[in-house]
Amino acid sequence: MHHLLPGRCTMCCGSLIKQEKCICQSCIKELPWLTTQCQRCSVPLTADALCANCQLELPTYRRCIAVFSYQAPIDTIILHLKNDPYAAEIKQLTEHLVERIILSYHQTHTPYPQLVIPMPLHWKKMTQRGFNQSHIISRLLADHFLLEHKTAISIRTDLCQRVTHNPAQHTLDKIQRSKSIKNAFAVTAQAATTLKGLSIAVVDDVVTTGATANAISGALLNAGANQVDIWCLARTSWNTSSQ
Repeated sequence: MHHLLPGRCTMCCGSLIKQEKCICQSCIKELPWLTTQCQRCSVPLTADALCANCQLELPTYRRCIAVFSYQAPIDTIILHLKNDPYAAEIKQLTEHLVERIILSYHQTHTPYPQLVIPMPLHWKKMTQRGFNQSHIISRLLADHFLLEHKTAISIRTDLCQRVTHNPAQHTLDKIQRSKSIKNAFAVTAQAATTLKGLSIAVVDDVVTTGATANAISGALLNAGANQVDIWCLARTSWNTSSQ
């Protein structure tokens, strides 16, 4: 089949060898990998340390785990995902996120969160888009963990809802984002009994200022969760996330 229908890399259009998926190894190596970042919010830095913002005020979540810096071509791939639930690259990039997650928890000698919650969309946004890209990433994460690492991940979409419909976050500056996202998430009293004392991971495609991640982790902590981690494909750099 590989010889009859040879694949092409979705980035360079070069030929794929049988073991490769949709992005060739040469292009994978050229992706903007996140190698040094803030130890708390994962914003790209020149060395592993706490960024200036986290030194002034720590985020509500325990840590953010990201694989890539949000720049070309990752920004184009994620934009593609927001418009196409069948984007071919997402499965391959999610596998790299799994590897980063495993490495992070292994290095810190901490257990995996007990529940995974995809970043919720407001029902209007969900109706308009037709799918939640964070839920797609969560399912791929769970499948890979189970298949390759024999670890079951419980995904819950019924515990937290987005209750406000705000302008797209990328159209707002940092202060506007913080204001628009305030009280954006709600946890029902019934769901709060499920969350009590648990460690939660919230999955998103990209973290920009961290305002949304802060808001949802704050809502989950207030509902009784013990701690919240953020898992995402990409993190914006300090000069774009602070705008």
